Amino acid sequence: MPNWPARNFSKRDRPRILIVRDNYITEARNKAHELARAAHEGKDPWELLAGGRAEPAGKTFGEAMVEYLDAKSPTWADSNRARELRRYNFLFSQIPDFTALPIKSIDQGAKNKALATWEAGSKQYRDVGFYIEAILRHALTGKLRLRSSTDNVQHHEAMPWRDVPAFYKRLPDIGDDDARALRFTILTSARTDEVIGRKERGTWVKHPATWAEIEEIDGNPVSVIPNGRMKAKRDHRVPLSPEAMAILGKRRADNAPLFKVSGANAMLNTLKALDGNGFTVHGFRSSFEDWGAEATTFPRDLVKLCTAHDKRTKTDKAYQRSDLLEKRREIMERWSNFVTSTRWGAYS
Repeated sequence: MPNWPARNFSKRDRPRILIVRDNYITEARNKAHELARAAHEGKDPWELLAGGRAEPAGKTFGEAMVEYLDAKSPTWADSNRARELRRYNFLFSQIPDFTALPIKSIDQGAKNKALATWEAGSKQYRDVGFYIEAILRHALTGKLRLRSSTDNVQHHEAMPWRDVPAFYKRLPDIGDDDARALRFTILTSARTDEVIGRKERGTWVKHPATWAEIEEIDGNPVSVIPNGRMKAKRDHRVPLSPEAMAILGKRRADNAPLFKVSGANAMLNTLKALDGNGFTVHGFRSSFEDWGAEATTFPRDLVKLCTAHDKRTKTDKAYQRSDLLEKRREIMERWSNFVTSTRWGAYS
């Protein structure tokens, strides 16, 4: 009596061993004989048959990402959609082994291996981790994962802060105003349009920084950006380090722009020419904040105040009405010393 359990299969559920193509008829007949012998010996023929079939690999992460982006991209602003798609393509093109994995095979070890491509704690590391979870969630549930309102911000590829000194060291060799403007922007953690302005359809919507904005307060140089040129619509004072002042050089007329750049993308093109690896000029602001958080003991709110991100509460502002200029000067000079150093570890 066979020791394998009897099974009642419907016609639809019965194992199919006969293959239609003629060249497989002999193989099918041999398989039938093999299963008959197994049954005679008390083995379960169904297990033998099922064991010879490879389970389908299923949808890969790359395929799931395409489906996720098809569903997610309509939620982005039209002006951001192309940039966001490029960002996904750029980041995940660096981990092709991971994107080729079947969804069901991805465990924490696979995620950790993929994330190890980037410096732990860097913006790329954090964002790819979020993207992976969002794509897996969508693949398994069909639901889109959204950032909280505090995290739902525009993203810019940021150079890891440890790499900034080596990159900055190459800029003086170029020597033109495009490179000088980029050096100044890195040192001041300013936005691009706060330094070189911005035009739309040939008309200035934000004028470039001029020498009239370079002042001396309590004997120290400061860039005073008026509220009309600031995103937050508030005046912003930026302490200037000796390195920043050296970049500006000899003072010119008040209405003269600080830099006569070649165009709206002058600094970005310089970054790309030096193998910027997809990083953006705006991303240096994140590099600065990451440096402040990871390599110094300066208070987080004070570091963010340097980039005109005032995160103090209304109560704090009521009692602390100053913009803490001198405290921020210490931070900006430490940042300048780090950026111009040959060994970043000396300033960590």
